[in-house]
Amino acid sequence: MEFPIIDVSKQSVSQFATACTREKAMRMVAWYRFVRPSLVLGTWVLAAAYIRWCLVHASAEELSLDAFMPGISGIGIVVLAMILWTFGRQMDAMNANRVRRMPETSDGPPPVTTLEVPHGEAGRCLVAYHDDDGMISHVVTAPDFERQAA
Repeated sequence: MEFPIIDVSKQSVSQFATACTREKAMRMVAWYRFVRPSLVLGTWVLAAAYIRWCLVHASAEELSLDAFMPGISGIGIVVLAMILWTFGRQMDAMNANRVRRMPETSDGPPPVTTLEVPHGEAGRCLVAYHDDDGMISHVVTAPDFERQAA
């Protein structure tokens, strides 16, 4: 059973039970809805309590700006690198000279496959085409793909 992690916590016991036993489905719902969020929240609460304890017991010398500058500088460098990386990727994506096309094959047309979505599911079935560099050149929905293949 493969669910996207963002959708798992929304699944009901009956939806999990379609892929496994009812007991396992109840354990999975309990884990994703109660135990895991409690662990995450508890970790943040413990981190905040530890930071508060450190600040209360720190000397004036430890709380000076000079003591925090190496950490602040490191965080600033990482943020700057992420911003530059993002702009670089966007500029590369907007490059008009980049060749984006379907790879040419001598085998003939691609094999025809059918993509079935189980009844009652919203289905996020997409077909991605890739260029020679392995980048996604374009994406079509499964019904469009099946119409093209027919």
